[in-house]
Amino acid sequence: MKDNLDVIIFGRGGLGAKTLAQILGEALLSAGYNVLAFPEYGPERRGAPVKAFVRISKNKIRIHEPITNPDCVIVIDANLLTTLPGTKDYNNTIYIVNTDKQEIKKEIKSRRAYFISGTKISLEKTKENNPNMVLLGVLCKLFDIKLDIVNKIIEDEFKKKRKEQLVKPNIECLKAGYDYFKK
Repeated sequence: MKDNLDVIIFGRGGLGAKTLAQILGEALLSAGYNVLAFPEYGPERRGAPVKAFVRISKNKIRIHEPITNPDCVIVIDANLLTTLPGTKDYNNTIYIVNTDKQEIKKEIKSRRAYFISGTKISLEKTKENNPNMVLLGVLCKLFDIKLDIVNKIIEDEFKKKRKEQLVKPNIECLKAGYDYFKK
């Protein structure tokens, strides 16, 4: 992985944007990076738009504000591309978008956009619509983040929440996202 990585995650309450940011942050913290991860949301309710930020660096992080020029934008709910400002206005940014809809693919003109049906994969693996781990797998592939450190954090998080039965399906989702694109 490179020395610095700034990520913005767009999602809806209940789809795992905050969890994705937390797992990514904790994994890279355990790998020796400095990490700042935090969500930004309005009304705390399922389905409300959510934005999460993850700033990762080999150096001390001195900036404590939302990311304005991300290296990567992850869009968990592609319908947000048309409703939230700033979801498609970044230059030189990698996009990871959960969609299989052609009309949404046309919204992002970037050559650095990766589209995956994370919802379909997560429904197959977990029987729930939580595509966050699939999208995290894609990010891990693109930025050379080792899956073993992320797997350990997933295992720890779900055991902490007393949801051990979700460890294996979420690790399978992570691997499915990682294996989806050739680098």
